[in-house]
Amino acid sequence: MKQKITPWLAAAGAVLAATALLCFPQEVKSSVRASIFYCAAVLAPSLFPSMALTGFVVQSGAGDAIGRLLGPLARWGLRLPPCCGAPVLMGFLGGYPAGARGAALLLEEGKITQEQAGRMLLFCVNPGPAFVVTYLGGALGNPRAGWVLFFSVTLPGLLLGILAGLGKPTPPQLGPGPTKKQAGGVLASSVTGAAQSVIAMCACIIGFAGASAVLQGTGVSPALAQLIAAATPLSLPEAATALSFLLEVTGGIGDAARFQAAPWLYAFGLGFGGLCVHFQVFAMFRGLPVKLWRFFLFRLLHGLLAAGCCHLLCRLLPPPYTGAVPTGAPAVQAFSDTAAGGLSLLLLCGAFLLAAGDSKSPHGQP
Repeated sequence: MKQKITPWLAAAGAVLAATALLCFPQEVKSSVRASIFYCAAVLAPSLFPSMALTGFVVQSGAGDAIGRLLGPLARWGLRLPPCCGAPVLMGFLGGYPAGARGAALLLEEGKITQEQAGRMLLFCVNPGPAFVVTYLGGALGNPRAGWVLFFSVTLPGLLLGILAGLGKPTPPQLGPGPTKKQAGGVLASSVTGAAQSVIAMCACIIGFAGASAVLQGTGVSPALAQLIAAATPLSLPEAATALSFLLEVTGGIGDAARFQAAPWLYAFGLGFGGLCVHFQVFAMFRGLPVKLWRFFLFRLLHGLLAAGCCHLLCRLLPPPYTGAVPTGAPAVQAFSDTAAGGLSLLLLCGAFLLAAGDSKSPHGQP
């Protein structure tokens, strides 16, 4: 029965999507254009280097050497093998998908188990300082606010990693030895995998931007925001911002700036990550190594803990900003300075994939 119903549901969804595109072409066009600009100006330049570095560290065996330094924290604090030390670090510093990519590569290499990869996904999905401090802090007009938000998200992530490992046995000191590979092959594989991942992430963000525009145009998003406001202590603007964050982080940031949201709402959105980021994480694996309900429970806990941590830090170190992105030229100029370079990077990613022919990514995903 399920096999008979699913195609009909897919067909119905396709018809509804096509109808929405015909009814709201300008809204979708404007939202998609802004997302393409964001991907070229911010996402590609900041994430591609960290994704390529993560792949190189795991596949070259450098992670095993770095694991000797971070191994005690990974083993005793997180109950993970020492080889997880470097990917966990990249998961907190390299941007949302970097930790998931590291976990997928370690699982592909046979260095960790399905259970250990699943636990990594519970706390290694974090925004990096390049996004939170440099981009968001700069847009808010105060880098200190960016650091407050970064630590508000990072500290709960470490706490969730410790909680996820409670009751688990301590892994052995020595895990599987490093895989012997040619340096050139490792570098090419790392760059190819990073190119595939960045292009997939950009496509996902652009798709979510179009869907968000349709939901807004049809009145679905405003109706859901009203329901959230009625069921929670949130005001209607706060509910609308939270809903945007649940769908996609950059859209949530835009609404948070438009409604002059409190810092804790930014922290909640950054901690949760948004469904768009979650789908990017899922694409890193052939089969998700953790139950969906547990993954989303930890994402929600991460968002709530980040909001609470931000509220506390703002009381101790109140950042001098109101939550609104400045309306002058600096925020716009920050985009225009890097858009051409980011677009060039995306084009080079596509060219590299075409040149690579039938080569596959390290985690087997397009």
